[in-house]
Amino acid sequence: CNLYIQKDDSAMKVLQNLATLIRSMLIWYNGEITLGTNMQKGSVYTFTKGNIVDGMFTYQGSSRRFRSNQIRVTWNNPDNAYKQEVEIVEDFENVIKTGKINPKEVVAFGCTSRGQAHRFGKWHLLTEKLEKEVVTFTTGINAGFLKPGDVIQIQDADITNTQSSGRVSSSGTNTTTRVFLDRAISL
Repeated sequence: CNLYIQKDDSAMKVLQNLATLIRSMLIWYNGEITLGTNMQKGSVYTFTKGNIVDGMFTYQGSSRRFRSNQIRVTWNNPDNAYKQEVEIVEDFENVIKTGKINPKEVVAFGCTSRGQAHRFGKWHLLTEKLEKEVVTFTTGINAGFLKPGDVIQIQDADITNTQSSGRVSSSGTNTTTRVFLDRAISL
């Protein structure tokens, strides 16, 4: 990036702004500040009804009326003495479909390229379009190793209508071996 810091700011704030350049976030983990990036990576753990409290996933979606269809990106134009300018990126299909503009203002920190500002705006539009559902659940110590930014999988039998996992609740041996599961199944 081409960066000129024009005013005093806390080190943490400068680091947070620098992290936005690569679509990442600062994470305080194990007494250290680490960098969590927003990039494609494989999942590190799978949550099912068998390893969450009460076996309940709660889903919530973002409201369509709060999703932006116009991103106003502030960037520094080197052809204009590095003065701030605004690049507007729109989701034309959504503007036509809804009949209104729902703008969002963002700053492309350290950006000195109109093309980069445009890509930054497109990334914001795409993120709001695709990341529209949140799942909430409670789990135990089995997920204690997870940290912010880790990718997880959810196998919810209520949505897929398929039991993909479970837990052994107890077992016993006498003349035959018996295994008791955490719920009734049909084979």
